[in-house]
Amino acid sequence: MVGQLADKVAVVMGSGRGIGAAIAQRFSNEGATVVIVDVSDRAAKACAGRIGASAIPMRCDVANEDDVAATLTTAVAHTGGLDILVNNAALGSATPMVETTRADWDRVLGITLNGTFHTMKHAVPHLRRRGGGAILNISSIAGRHGMPSMAAYSAAKAGVDALTRTAAVELRADNIRVNAIVPGMIRTAAAAAATGPLSTALGMPVEEFITDRQQRWGEPDEVAAVATHLAGGDASFTTGMFYLLDNASSLMP
Repeated sequence: MVGQLADKVAVVMGSGRGIGAAIAQRFSNEGATVVIVDVSDRAAKACAGRIGASAIPMRCDVANEDDVAATLTTAVAHTGGLDILVNNAALGSATPMVETTRADWDRVLGITLNGTFHTMKHAVPHLRRRGGGAILNISSIAGRHGMPSMAAYSAAKAGVDALTRTAAVELRADNIRVNAIVPGMIRTAAAAAATGPLSTALGMPVEEFITDRQQRWGEPDEVAAVATHLAGGDASFTTGMFYLLDNASSLMP
């Protein structure tokens, strides 16, 4: 059986672990050659090792535009082209706004928002040479709702949403589709590590918040399934859309 991403080349930023790793694995299962990009060389290599021969690990700091440009050029040289870009690299925060330092603010936006801009900007010429393709940005409900102690992260994700809308309009003539997934709380190692600060920020235990708002944790594989659909041919007329993946928590007052 031929997968829906057969013969495609996908670069997945921030894919050493968590949601990004799940997307990379699903893309590979569907026939794509996947470039695993992460700021941690060890994490990128470990993820590629789990996936197998169809995965190529690379290290990149998305906050550094020159590094991004060079990484994409190298990836294309290794694979022959680029069809799909996934922006999953992000840095969270759990600090009250008035306690957020300028350095922390700049670091969160530098990775989460600027990094998304850098990768989209430098991926577009490669996608144009293929006659089009798909860009998928991983956003967050934090960019749409008032989330205590998440000023920098929320601002960055709201910026990702705005960038997605603008790019979708600009790039549709190039047959480049730009969409975003907007997850709620997803069960990842990063989320588990932030349980304490998140509980403080939310004013209640994270598990209580999850039960009240989402009923349960979302799973990385559930995000990966949606990502595969949006990257594939079945979504050929879908661009500028935001796929809420939060078990209807955004619909609650």
